[in-house]
Amino acid sequence: MGILNWFKRNDTNKEKLSHLKNLIALSMADGKLEKAELAAISAVISREGMTQEDLERCINNPKSIEFVPPTSNSTRIQHLKDMVYLMMSDGNIDDNEIVVCKITAEMLGFRHEVIDAIVMDTIEEIKKEFGI
Repeated sequence: MGILNWFKRNDTNKEKLSHLKNLIALSMADGKLEKAELAAISAVISREGMTQEDLERCINNPKSIEFVPPTSNSTRIQHLKDMVYLMMSDGNIDDNEIVVCKITAEMLGFRHEVIDAIVMDTIEEIKKEFGI
C-alpha cells in the first residue's frame, strides 16, 4: 500500500468516527440510549467495518473526535438516512432528536431550506422499506 492510500484510509476512518459520534449524540438527544437505537448504531458500525473500541471511544471521549464531513454526496445522503433511521428506531421521534438531526444535516452540507423535505422523504422511504 502506498503512502497516499494510508492517508486516504486515515481520513476515511476520521469520517466514520465523526459519523458514529453524531449518531451517538443524536441517540442521546432525548436523554437516553434505547436498545433499539443501540441496535441501529451497531448496524452502522458493522456496515462501516468499525469496532467496539470505536463505539467506546465515541461514548467515553467524544471530544477527541473532530467533525469530518463526508467528501461524497452519496456518503452525505447515507449519513442523513442513518440519522433518520436512528430517530425512528425506538418508535418515538423526539423533538430534540429532530433539532440535532437538522443541525447535523446542515453541518453535512445540506441547505437549510431543503432539510425538512429531505428528512420527511427519508422517513417515508424508510416506512415503505420496512412496511411501517
